[in-house]
Amino acid sequence: MRHFSLADLSKSMQTRVAYTLFIPFGATVAVLFRLVLGIRLFGPFRSILIAVAFKIMGIQLGLIFLVVVVSIVVLIRPIFKAIKLPYFARVSVLLSAVALIMLFALHMSTWFDFKPLSRVVYFPIIALCLMGESFARTLSIESMRSALWRAAMTVIVGILITLIAQINGFWNLFLYFPELLIVQIAFNVIIAEFFDLRLLARLNPSAEKMRSAHQAVKVRFAVKKASGQSTLKNCVRPELMKILNPDFSGTL
Repeated sequence: MRHFSLADLSKSMQTRVAYTLFIPFGATVAVLFRLVLGIRLFGPFRSILIAVAFKIMGIQLGLIFLVVVVSIVVLIRPIFKAIKLPYFARVSVLLSAVALIMLFALHMSTWFDFKPLSRVVYFPIIALCLMGESFARTLSIESMRSALWRAAMTVIVGILITLIAQINGFWNLFLYFPELLIVQIAFNVIIAEFFDLRLLARLNPSAEKMRSAHQAVKVRFAVKKASGQSTLKNCVRPELMKILNPDFSGTL
């Protein structure tokens, strides 16, 4: 006899619980891609948030809107960098800009009587800002190819999570057997400990700018060593700061 099941909840509550269970399941898919396959993503949470949006909006409309917003964020980010806007202020402005884009899309849906476009308001603003910021940052410190690759892989994982979630009866399995969450936890730990194989890691584009910065560190170290000033502060930290923070300028 079963003592715990979520199947007896009301339909509205089951929908809420399904979205709650959606998050750890999406994280497991991201773990498989990153550790077993070695595919670089923009972190695990972006794929999950994108999948949530795709589940509500539909994959085609969600994908189009995502590309438009990320492109706009990438285009306006250099302006923030030029005026040396601090990180917190930059993120705040990005959130407001993305909200304006969503409101504009909502207005367009009414203007052209295209109801599906109104669903863009369900797209998590945080996901849009994080994707745009991650793309621009990768473009700055690595390369265009790397930024496009990681963005594409992040979106593909989001689409995969959405398609799996649309399988008939999939969520009923979790509603009837919520203890599967414990199995998921154990599965993720096992993957991390024993199956960190990164089978397709060679497909990831190389981080050209990071490699160049690494060479710059070696050259700088050789020069400083010859002059007797080969300290970590003099040789490594300034270059590492330029890699980790493209807005950094000057010496430490």
